[in-house]
Amino acid sequence: MPESRPNDEVPRLRIAFCHLESLVCLPGLNALFSEIGEQIGLVVLSRRFGARHGGLLTQLRRGIRRSGWRMTLWLGFDIVSAQIASVLAAMTAPILGRKRPLHAIRSLASRYGARVIEVADVNDAGTIATVSEYAPDLVVVFNFDQILKPAFIDVAASGVINVHPSLLPAFRGPCPVFWALAEGCHETGVSIHAITNADIDAGPVVRQQRRAMDRTQSAAEITSALFVAGARLLPDVVRQFAAGGLRSSPQQGSPGDYHGFPAPGDVARAARQGIRLCRAGFVLRLFAAAIGRVGARAS
Repeated sequence: MPESRPNDEVPRLRIAFCHLESLVCLPGLNALFSEIGEQIGLVVLSRRFGARHGGLLTQLRRGIRRSGWRMTLWLGFDIVSAQIASVLAAMTAPILGRKRPLHAIRSLASRYGARVIEVADVNDAGTIATVSEYAPDLVVVFNFDQILKPAFIDVAASGVINVHPSLLPAFRGPCPVFWALAEGCHETGVSIHAITNADIDAGPVVRQQRRAMDRTQSAAEITSALFVAGARLLPDVVRQFAAGGLRSSPQQGSPGDYHGFPAPGDVARAARQGIRLCRAGFVLRLFAAAIGRVGARAS
């Protein structure tokens, strides 16, 4: 149960945090840790490359068959560039002494005293045993690519919540901002919802924030802004979880609300409509901020 605090203050939770490294998510990740980092004691990182998922070339071939080269290269770059930035920052920061506008997940975990485990299967017995030993009150999922199953979900005393960059139940699935742009939406948003079973993005919604869709921006820029917005909603959600007063609303969705990875033709049509997956300048600014380049901005 949550640790008690004097003077009838709301107790602090023991939070486990699930994440897949992402360059685009770095601003949101830093915002989240600045708000609730002191309550996060365990970070569960998804190991995207390895025996379970296949090596880099295997995943490239699989992704190109599924979604074409544009989407595959972008998604792979987003993961790999975050990891490269983390390594470069760890190597150069002690030498250059530069302050980084953005910190990668391992750096944030170290700053806040959280243990990091990297897992290929979040539902395997070893992972569940490690998380059970930590005994979290709450699990927060933030850009995670593995489906949680009941054995993992049941470990958290107060449950599991996920930050999803769409207005659920619309655009459940892995690429919600791409689909919102492709379908001509003029409004988007972020949802925080409970994960109660293995259904993807289908649990009761506990908080949402709407915002106009800036269709001049790339999918990466919009996604990044939505994760920042979700991170800023989390502190109040966590406080209400700790106080036991959080309300949720079941989703009134349908099977058509789920959108998987786009096919190559979907990505090609979006490109012809002027929809961009990312902009080089935005990506370079994030990368520079993550490695501590002088004058770099976090957004």
